Amino acid sequence: MGAFYDEIPNETLIDWIKAQKMFWVATAPLDGQGTVNVSPKGAPSSIPNFLLTRDLRYECFEIVSKNAVWYQDMTGSGNETISHLREPGNGRLTISAFPYSTRPYIISLTSTLGTVFNAFEGPPRIVRLFGRGKVFERDSPEYNELLPVGDHRRLPGSRAIIWLDVDRVGTSCGYSVPFFDYVKDRDRLKDHFADKEDVDRAYLDEHACEDCTLAPATEKGGMRAYWELKNSESVDGLPGLGIAGFPPKEGAIRKARKGVKVAYGQAAKSSAGGWMQEVKRTLGTEWRFELGLVAGAAVGVWLGARGWESFVPR
Repeated sequence: MGAFYDEIPNETLIDWIKAQKMFWVATAPLDGQGTVNVSPKGAPSSIPNFLLTRDLRYECFEIVSKNAVWYQDMTGSGNETISHLREPGNGRLTISAFPYSTRPYIISLTSTLGTVFNAFEGPPRIVRLFGRGKVFERDSPEYNELLPVGDHRRLPGSRAIIWLDVDRVGTSCGYSVPFFDYVKDRDRLKDHFADKEDVDRAYLDEHACEDCTLAPATEKGGMRAYWELKNSESVDGLPGLGIAGFPPKEGAIRKARKGVKVAYGQAAKSSAGGWMQEVKRTLGTEWRFELGLVAGAAVGVWLGARGWESFVPR
């Protein structure tokens, strides 16, 4: 049966959370017309898979106390979570995990920042942690305090720490959650961004900078250049990663933004395919038939101009 607590109630749940392999993060902007986002998160380790143990597994997700947790946010092609948490008056986040466990139940940490961990093996349970989230960007004082330069837990491509102050914990059943077998972590993301950090290191070796850990955005192939291109704003146009800059520079909108509603706080507009939507609104429900007639007439005019004899087999 379901129950609620003011904190993570016991070490059993803490141990269970530490054993999980993945979680999902859900956020939304304050505007009711904004885009709700759900992002899957692995629990990658800086330790090779064959050396991993239970204690090392969850080093990207840390339980500070029964009322505070944080996870290391890895660089990706979008940054909806950061954008929504940075929005003034927002901070709402739900983290959902679908874990691998020998003591299966589902655990969720939710809030204004929320996290969910789900058990895929053994007896089911769901646990939710509710609270409010904060963003500590890479190389900020808060980030460096938790993940100092040289700390083996600082993974390639790490761009921020997401902190959750837990003010409520909910437990419930997970009777509909399926069973899955964990095989191993994927290394591709770490390898991809390790290459970009190599570009940064090569630049810094050539240009002395004692306090720098990254090359400037002008250095093609480095981390800052990637953030500036991909992480400057959300799909709704909210400011994203602070270090990426805002508003985004020309050409900084990722390809996925094309054809997606991009206006925020105004009438939504489409940057691609808008003319087709206008045709639909103008022609009404019979637009397919009428548009076909228009297209057929246009083809007929074109063929007439070219001459039918040009298309008769000889």
